[in-house]
Amino acid sequence: MEPVRRPSLRRDLQAVQATVEGRPCIAFHDPLQLAGGSFALDQRALVLLELLDGTNDLRDVQVALMRREGGAIVPMEDLERFVLELDRNYLLDSDRFREKMDALREEYRRREDREPSHAGRSYTGDGEALARWIGETEKGLPPVPPGGSPEGAVAGVVAPHIDIQVAAAVYVDLYRRLRNGAWDVVLVLGIDHRGQEGLYSVSTKHYRTPLGTLKAHREFISRLAASVPPGTLAPDDFGHRMEHSVEFQALFLRYYLGGETPVIPVLCGGIHEFLVRGTDLTADPRFEGMAAAVEGILRERGERALVVAGADLAHVGMKFGHGRPASLLLEEARRNDREILAALERTDTAAVFGNARRTGDRFNTCGLPALLLLSRLLRGCRGTLLAHETYDERATESAVTYGSMVFTAP
Repeated sequence: MEPVRRPSLRRDLQAVQATVEGRPCIAFHDPLQLAGGSFALDQRALVLLELLDGTNDLRDVQVALMRREGGAIVPMEDLERFVLELDRNYLLDSDRFREKMDALREEYRRREDREPSHAGRSYTGDGEALARWIGETEKGLPPVPPGGSPEGAVAGVVAPHIDIQVAAAVYVDLYRRLRNGAWDVVLVLGIDHRGQEGLYSVSTKHYRTPLGTLKAHREFISRLAASVPPGTLAPDDFGHRMEHSVEFQALFLRYYLGGETPVIPVLCGGIHEFLVRGTDLTADPRFEGMAAAVEGILRERGERALVVAGADLAHVGMKFGHGRPASLLLEEARRNDREILAALERTDTAAVFGNARRTGDRFNTCGLPALLLLSRLLRGCRGTLLAHETYDERATESAVTYGSMVFTAP
C-alpha cells in the first residue's frame, strides 16, 4: 500500500482540544465510525495535520515542518508511516475512503429498515430498560399545567437533539404532551450534520428503535418526491445512516404514540450557501416547493400531520471555532436564542431567517434549517416555549443551548 501523494484529511472529522492522561491532545470524532469512533493525537501533531489539505505532497510537508521546527527534519519514512496509518483508518479523503463509502452506500441502499445507530451508546439498546427509564423520568416531573397541552390541538413540537442523557427531562416533558394524540402522519425534521446535496433528504426506510419500529409513510414520500422542484431532495438517504437528530425523536414518538402512526423522516441541509451568497432561503423555490408539496398532499389525502423538529440552538466556545471560551459568549448567545424563539412562537419564518442573515449565524444555531421549515409548515399556529436550557461542557470550554416548544392550531 502506497501513501497518498497529496494527502487530505477528511473535512467531516470533528476536532476538539482535550486532555488525555494529563497531556494536551487533539481529539477527533469520526461521525461515520470508520475509525472506531473517537481517537486522539498529541497536540503537536496539529501543525502536521494542518498541512494535509490536498495541496501539499509529502516533500512539501517535510520542508514546511523543517521550517517551523527551526531546521529539524522529520524523516520521510516517518511521514509516510503516519499518512499510511491515517489512510488505513479511513481518515483521509482518498481513493480508499471513497471506495469504502461507495460500498457503505450500496449496503445501506439495500436495507429495508434504518437501524438505530446510537443504541448502546447514547441510550440503552434494551427496549424494556429504555421504556422503564422513560417512565421513571416522567414520574420525576411535575404535572403538566392545565391547558399546557390542549387535546387535539397540537400541530407541532420543537425538541432537542442533544444527547438524551443531557436533556432527558426536556425530552420527556415535551413528548408526554403527545400521549393519546391522534395524527395521520408525523413529519420528523432532523439536521444532516455532515452536509448533503439538495436542501432535504427524505428516507423511505422504516426507523427501527429498541421499543419497536416506526413505519415510513412510503406512499406520501413517493408523492412528495414527484411534487417538489428539481434539486430539492438529495439523490439518496445515506445521510440518515448515522445521523442522530431523527433517531432520538423516533424513540420518544414510538414510546408515546406507539407504532400505528407512519412517519416521514427528513434531514434538513445547511443554510450557509444562502448566507454566503446573501440570498433569501424563504424565497428559494425549493424551500417553498417543499412546504407547498407537503401541504398539498395532506390536503388531498385529508390527513392531519404532526410536525416535529429535532433542533438544538447555539453552539459556542472553543469546540465550535470561536477561539474564545463559552463563558464569554453564552449571555449573548442565549439572548440571540430568545430572539429566534420569539419569532418561532409567532411562526414568523422571515424573522427566523432574518436573524441568521443579520448575525451571519455567528452562534452556530445548528437547528435553523429544521426550524425554518417547521415555522413555514405551521404558519398561523401559536408556539409556547417550555424549556430553554444550556449544556456547559467545561472540559472543552464550550456550550450548547437547547429547548422545547409546543405549537397549537388556531
